[in-house]
Amino acid sequence: MTKRKILAVIMCLALTVSAALSGCGQTASQSSSQSQSNSSSTASIESQAESSEVGSQPETDGTLENGIVFDDQGRFVKYDPPITLTTHAVVGANDMFHDGCDIENNGWTQWLKENLGIEWKMKWVSADSESNSQKLDLAFASDDLPDVIKPGVGQVAKYAQAGKLVAMDDLLENAPPIVKYYIEDAETLSQGAFWKPFIVNGKKYSMPSGTDSLSFWTINFIRTDILKELNKSEPKTISDLDDLFAAYHEKYPNGRAMMLDKDLNGWELILTAYGANTAWTEKDGGLVYGAIQPEMRSALEKLAEYYSKGYIDPEFVVKDSGKANEDVIAGNALMFNGAWHSIANPLTPMWNALPDSSTAAIPFISGDDGTCSVVKDTWWTADNTAITTSCEHPEALFYVFGDNLESYYRNETELRETLKNEYNYEFKYPVTEVRNPLNTEEIAEKYPNIGQPRQLYLYDYPEEEEGCGFMNDYYTEQGRWLGCGAKIVSIGNADFGTMAEAYNTGDRSVLSTDGGKMFDEWNSTHPNMVKTFAEGIYPYWDKLMSGEGGVLKANGYAGASTDTMVEKQTYLHKLEIETFAQIIMGTQPITAFDEFVTNWSANGGEDITKEVNDWYNSNK
Repeated sequence: MTKRKILAVIMCLALTVSAALSGCGQTASQSSSQSQSNSSSTASIESQAESSEVGSQPETDGTLENGIVFDDQGRFVKYDPPITLTTHAVVGANDMFHDGCDIENNGWTQWLKENLGIEWKMKWVSADSESNSQKLDLAFASDDLPDVIKPGVGQVAKYAQAGKLVAMDDLLENAPPIVKYYIEDAETLSQGAFWKPFIVNGKKYSMPSGTDSLSFWTINFIRTDILKELNKSEPKTISDLDDLFAAYHEKYPNGRAMMLDKDLNGWELILTAYGANTAWTEKDGGLVYGAIQPEMRSALEKLAEYYSKGYIDPEFVVKDSGKANEDVIAGNALMFNGAWHSIANPLTPMWNALPDSSTAAIPFISGDDGTCSVVKDTWWTADNTAITTSCEHPEALFYVFGDNLESYYRNETELRETLKNEYNYEFKYPVTEVRNPLNTEEIAEKYPNIGQPRQLYLYDYPEEEEGCGFMNDYYTEQGRWLGCGAKIVSIGNADFGTMAEAYNTGDRSVLSTDGGKMFDEWNSTHPNMVKTFAEGIYPYWDKLMSGEGGVLKANGYAGASTDTMVEKQTYLHKLEIETFAQIIMGTQPITAFDEFVTNWSANGGEDITKEVNDWYNSNK
């Protein structure tokens, strides 16, 4: 069964419920590492090139329509004269740029302006998603939203109802063919639910950002060297965990048997054994909110027990995830539940600091009665892009998105054939030999604890071949695209599969283009990254995505934020986190959970439940 079909199966469960900037960084030719770049798959690429009817990028002397240049095949070329789009961005501590560059001023934004005639300007830059969301609401209140925004699901509904967003339905009719393919692929893999969180009054108001379905995936990580030291096996049940944590605490009284942070990230390590969650799941023919169910009460009792025994950091309530991870990096933690990409951080810094340490990714913990379930939000709700009514060129979002997709996936032979045969569309970007970075060793030495340090890599692609995914001095992975940044989901899933297969068989020929890049980059950062992924993370994800054991369930609610959610959800979430943290720390008894349930229902929860079930019943 293909990954596309596998994902459809599990989602069905839920739905039955060289142009470098002057003075900004280095070009590839200026790199201090002037090694000869080689293709990781030259023969394959040459074969593709011979069989593909492709050429260089089209000249810009085609048809000019309303300031937009199209070539003789009707493909978008550029805006002439150039246009400006305003937006905003989150730039965190781990986001890096070449010297003199930033999110607005870099080789990529300069290339977009010169080649596509689109200049991006930042209204603001935030350090984290929380402050970014606050600035969005302030801009909304002052009627000063950027042209293109990244709102939360609740903000989409709020802004659309206020008439501040552009409905995308008509724009999508004229979008580039590859954008239409991207949407159809995602709709198939989501069993038609792709747009549902962003539909307001029957119209589409924000483009979901597709990604590989691993993006929502968490798993349990454990120090196998400590297991060996304690003469213990990998825990499978909650009783196994009781025994293991007691032995660990006895030998390491100041260690953290498990990790929590102030937002309770990490508690899924325990929740799975009780079937507890904070999502919407089916019960008695309707949807119920997991955080107010008896299963959550039982899970909180266990967490409170572990806290009282010293297994959990007594100061977790004041630590964000970055601060909490310091214990993992220092080797002061036995287990934690985290995103699959924890192999980059915090695990890579730990492996570098403690060369004798070893880690495994292991299955979710079951209850002693066999209970084991995890509910995940769908991958298409995590990120989205909307156009505000202040934007003078709303169609530009889809032109630049289409150009990015086409350039990035230019070497996907099957995709090229699909676009040609089903959409009568020829790629304007040629099949291109994938080159190795010129400064891999230099970056790995300078930043030994940074997972996948591609942001500072330099390449030497010919100028006529540059484009998204093939830039000489900018990391054009989808998460860094301005406007819509997304993967074609079926291709993203397959990339990871080729990595696991290459590791387990030793056959590099199976690697896809992106899979090969990640495989080499992870290995250059730390070999344990690929090892932990291929031996534990990927096979367990693959198993659960196939529906095995009924462990994995998708959030039953995939609609837009309801009216009451928009008004009350922030307060209710704060009430939930504060109450649960107090119960865990023992400052409130377990009976505080019962009071929370009552307060949650009385302060908007009951109305939200009705609205959610109205949506559920209308979408059965």
